[in-house]
Amino acid sequence: MVSFINILGLSVGVTAAIVIYGFIRYNFSFDSFEPGKDRIYRVVTAGEGSGNPGVPVPALAALQKQATGLECTAGIFEYYDANATVRIGGTELTYKNQGSMVLADSNYFRIVPHQWLAGNPHTALNEPYSIVLSSSRAGFYFPGVPADQLMGREIVLSDSVRTRITGIVKDPEGNSDFVYQAFISMATLQAGNFRLQYGWDNWDQTSSKTQVLVKLIPGESANQVDRQLATIFKNHATGPDAAKTVHRLQPLSDVHSNPDFGGKVNKQAMGGLALLVGFLLLLGSINFINLSTAQASQRAREIGIRKTFGGSRKQLIFQFLTETLLLTVMTVLISALLIILSLKVLIPPDVPPGRMVNGWSALGFVALLIAAVTLFSGLYPAFVLSGFKPVQTLNNRILTASGKDRSAGLRKGLVVFQFVIAQVFVIAVVVVNKQVNYALQKDMGFRKEAILTIELPPDPQHPGKKYLLKEALRALPGVQRAAAGDQTPAFSGQASTVVTAYREGKEIKLSADVRRGDTGYLSVYNIPLLAGRQVMVSDTVTEVVINESLSRQLGFQKPADALGQILTIDGNDIPVAGVMGDFNQASVKTAVHPLFFTSGGGNTLHIALQPDPLSWQNAIAKIKKAWENVYPDSDFNYSFLDATISRLYQQDRALSVLLGFSAFIAVFISCMGMFGLVIFMTGNRKKEIGIRKVLGASVVKIMLLLSADFSRLLLVAVAIAIPVSWWMLHGWLQGYAYHTPLSWWVFVLGACIMMVIALSILCAKAARAARANPVKTLRSE
Repeated sequence: MVSFINILGLSVGVTAAIVIYGFIRYNFSFDSFEPGKDRIYRVVTAGEGSGNPGVPVPALAALQKQATGLECTAGIFEYYDANATVRIGGTELTYKNQGSMVLADSNYFRIVPHQWLAGNPHTALNEPYSIVLSSSRAGFYFPGVPADQLMGREIVLSDSVRTRITGIVKDPEGNSDFVYQAFISMATLQAGNFRLQYGWDNWDQTSSKTQVLVKLIPGESANQVDRQLATIFKNHATGPDAAKTVHRLQPLSDVHSNPDFGGKVNKQAMGGLALLVGFLLLLGSINFINLSTAQASQRAREIGIRKTFGGSRKQLIFQFLTETLLLTVMTVLISALLIILSLKVLIPPDVPPGRMVNGWSALGFVALLIAAVTLFSGLYPAFVLSGFKPVQTLNNRILTASGKDRSAGLRKGLVVFQFVIAQVFVIAVVVVNKQVNYALQKDMGFRKEAILTIELPPDPQHPGKKYLLKEALRALPGVQRAAAGDQTPAFSGQASTVVTAYREGKEIKLSADVRRGDTGYLSVYNIPLLAGRQVMVSDTVTEVVINESLSRQLGFQKPADALGQILTIDGNDIPVAGVMGDFNQASVKTAVHPLFFTSGGGNTLHIALQPDPLSWQNAIAKIKKAWENVYPDSDFNYSFLDATISRLYQQDRALSVLLGFSAFIAVFISCMGMFGLVIFMTGNRKKEIGIRKVLGASVVKIMLLLSADFSRLLLVAVAIAIPVSWWMLHGWLQGYAYHTPLSWWVFVLGACIMMVIALSILCAKAARAARANPVKTLRSE
């Protein structure tokens, strides 16, 4: 039983260690194949409380002309119509939803190299309307056609931009955050009518879709380039946040693991996972140490006999470490079976398992893991057991003068440590779930239930179609209200611009978020007006409705005081028609920003359905039919706003699942260790229990006697775990602008869960020992 408990505890810890190692290795392998990767950086924008992986478009040309110490500079501008359609050649084959298109030039391939299957990497993107395709996208457009035969073929983008294939590149084999399927020449941006769309001359407009990569000259300092960036932006940027905004170089190795600038994972989270692995392995090793030292008396005679016949202490230590090594190897073999199940639980679905646990590095990690667990788990018991003196062991005297096991104090300390870790995990699960529920149920200042959004296909030749569809939808019985606009009130990105106002002769400049839509937008989302009225119907910006935060930051004490005031936006003087209530523009991690709403723009329909969920399916079917009447050639896709908002907390839910799984493992390992100790303890005291029963002790009294020591240890663990978990979780909650309170009952509930689980196992075994027939236990006396 002891060996089974040891193997089971270590197997769970080793499984978690291997899986999480693979996940960490996978995420830190991104963009490691580029030559001179240590000299590659991305220029990013960092402001107060926010970060943006992009820069203003004119920064690209300014860096190329004014900055020194750069080997090359490359812009990566996402093509705005990348989600529209592509028409291929004279056969008029149309492909919808073609993403991963960017504007770039030949410098991009000097920084992020690709294998060229056709075309010249130095000239392929020099001319306007040139396009380079990845091998996968080329195979999709032209199945079975060799790369060299695709040169010169025509591809027409949805906004009638006619491009010519000038190159085919192989898809990158390594993991990268810069994986694109089509590269349109940067010269197209200047030749076509895109300059205004991309803000070619606007230094105060920053978008994550316009990124810049640089490669430094060998020996050049990134700090030196950062100083040049500061000078360039100081000379050009004039916005209100120009003095507060920092433009700097972000190392290529930081791109994937820095969520402040759009990274997929968090370095701190990766460090937390590594710490988690350490704790789980530590718990399994503690079980081994506890159980090995606890059963020392059972191996004492064996040790005494070996020493009597000339066995040295070194030989005994080697023997015990070899036993531990064999047990550890066995746990790794068992872990191989558990890994398959764990990958489905612990790892996100977008992470390919094959890239996580294969390769020599994974085998090296497993070998290192076996060695570390063997030494940590087996070294102390080996020294303790090998240190017994033959005379004492053969006379069965391996206790201290007080009659207690020499290692009892250590075992108690380790048991307390185990349950402190398990208790912290349990409390963390409760708090994280509480925060996620708080975020999902929080009143964000707008209606989010039964709201449907539909992305419209770009159709610049027929802009009135969306209003025709909107009016058709408003007449449907299952639809309460409908509006056309751009983004929903809250989404994962940010759209902002500069607002200028004059108050008492002083100029006030602020950066404000923007939402655009028609007169029904605010009604769809039940956003209240605190003063004034809606904006008038218009296809251009003629009036604005500002939120309460913007009104206050402009210096108005009451919302009504802002009515009629003139704001300068993008060079135009716009009057304030109304003031609306504040609402969250993103997740609860960020505070409410200043914002204004105006008319015009947007290719999204916002639909408020009737609140009865039973009517939604019928309403959506009617909406689809109306869609097909207006856009017969476009796919009908929709999303519910509450589901979209729920995705804002995807990482938090993933953390909740991971913590829950970890808490289960920690509690399981800790209780298994305690179970093993209880088995050993009751086995050593079975004659004492028999005598007490003969003398009239009840089952309950014997249970209390056997449980007393462990109960005290559990209470000590709870007393330590509560302040530790409060300190950790209080710091975690500070990362949210709006968060749930750290209530006292959270700690009580966590303590109760832990105590109930542990004491149930403890009492079950103690009760079994207490109900044993004393005649059988005393028969040998």
